[in-house]
Amino acid sequence: MILIVGASGAVGIPTIKALVKRNADIRALTSSVKSEAKLRALGVAETHVGDFRSDEDVKRAMAGVNSVFLVTPRFTEDEAEIGLRIVAAARHEGVEHFVFSSAFHPQMTTMNHHWSKLLVEEGVIESGLDFTILQPAMFMQNVAVEWPVIKEKGIYSRPYSPDRKMALVDTEDLGEAAAIVLTEQGYKGAIFEICGPDSLTQSEMATVLSELLGNTIQAVQRDLREWEVWARERNWSDWGIDTYQKMAKHYDKHGYPGGNPLVLRTILGREPGNYRDFARRFVAAH
Repeated sequence: MILIVGASGAVGIPTIKALVKRNADIRALTSSVKSEAKLRALGVAETHVGDFRSDEDVKRAMAGVNSVFLVTPRFTEDEAEIGLRIVAAARHEGVEHFVFSSAFHPQMTTMNHHWSKLLVEEGVIESGLDFTILQPAMFMQNVAVEWPVIKEKGIYSRPYSPDRKMALVDTEDLGEAAAIVLTEQGYKGAIFEICGPDSLTQSEMATVLSELLGNTIQAVQRDLREWEVWARERNWSDWGIDTYQKMAKHYDKHGYPGGNPLVLRTILGREPGNYRDFARRFVAAH
């Protein structure tokens, strides 16, 4: 039995889809009651709706599992504490394999949520568990947040320079890689950077979208104060807003550089998807 913690999010869903194709026995821990029916429809054998901050809920979900796949909630002040609680429960249960979905370049101290993931990585390494850590680049699927404005106004707006290179990965490839790591031998004791073949600027992504949509999409830098209004309307916490703004300022100065598809290519046994292939699929679906 494989326990997916954080099952209903951007990483959990494609991982579950890939595991179902491998006929894996899956248990999902989610904090969302609304997600339970969706997870079962995807093929999850057992669903547990619980609080990641509750020792009892975590312990109940962990009982009897062989492997754990952890995705911690980003832009959450106690992300590290949540992750370390899951690690401790896995150690208590004696799971055979603990896989953590971290972040590309978690050592960047200017980005709080990356530092939180690094602390979880440290806990995983020191736990004594057999582990694998995945460090995925920026998700290609993040374009979905801006998609309504892209379609309506032809503007692709992010709160940092549109001319900084960003390492990218398709979450479908990430999910498949996670499923392989969870169900095949030979991946324990490793930390893998998970990157696709493209490192693109927002302007370059907008050019691809323009070609596929048949009209000009302009990449622009969104004002952070305007973004903060948007975030507060959606009940972001003060810590989450501050953390996102620090991330945006980091990206504005440095981008998200680096990224090599060698590791992902090796795990998948094929070429990882590029941005154009992803965008073609995304545009067709939306």
